Amino acid sequence: MKLKNKRLLCVIEAIKAHKRGEILADIGTDHAYLPCFLYNHHIIKKAYACDIAEGPLSSSKQTIQETQADGVEALLGDGLDPIVEKQVDMIAICGMGGLLMSQILDAHVSMLEDHLFFLQANTAIDLLREYLEKHNMAIIDEYNVKDAHHIYEVIVAQKGSNVHYTKEDLIFGPVLRKQKNALFYEKWERILNTQNKILAQMDPTHDKYGEVVSYKQMIEQELKKA
Repeated sequence: MKLKNKRLLCVIEAIKAHKRGEILADIGTDHAYLPCFLYNHHIIKKAYACDIAEGPLSSSKQTIQETQADGVEALLGDGLDPIVEKQVDMIAICGMGGLLMSQILDAHVSMLEDHLFFLQANTAIDLLREYLEKHNMAIIDEYNVKDAHHIYEVIVAQKGSNVHYTKEDLIFGPVLRKQKNALFYEKWERILNTQNKILAQMDPTHDKYGEVVSYKQMIEQELKKA
């Protein structure tokens, strides 16, 4: 099975680097590309492809059949519901908003205790990091990847103790801001440019003006740090 989706390939690299156990659950799987690829490349021995809607689940079953990924099982259900009674070592949740992902995790908080998580949020990733911190989930690694002009971030998290992140950690990523690779600069220079445009058109008396200025200054300071 070949996979051209750079975002999912980045998640796969994260799973290969931090693999724990042999069974993965992919939540919001859509077409089941991720679990089928992992199974067919012998990275895992079993997977559950989970989705809340019949349409994506049907697509998942088709992918499973076409790729002959016999060790991948498609399950219908909301969030983590389908795997509550299943033996699972790793959980991947990708391609959703950070707030929705936090809600999915919050519906089964007990599952945070003994699973390794691979999380890729399309939006509000700072809120997702804030949720992880609140529940003592340590971010043990982070990845970024550019796909179709968008820069995505992948978080690897597990249960920790006394987890604490600064405001900068939550926004920029505790690992990513230490690495500061080319994609990190590209993403935040782009966002900084957007903030400058917003300020240029914003009335200084606007309630949010000071907030935008503070955010802009935080980005500038982060980009200056070696």
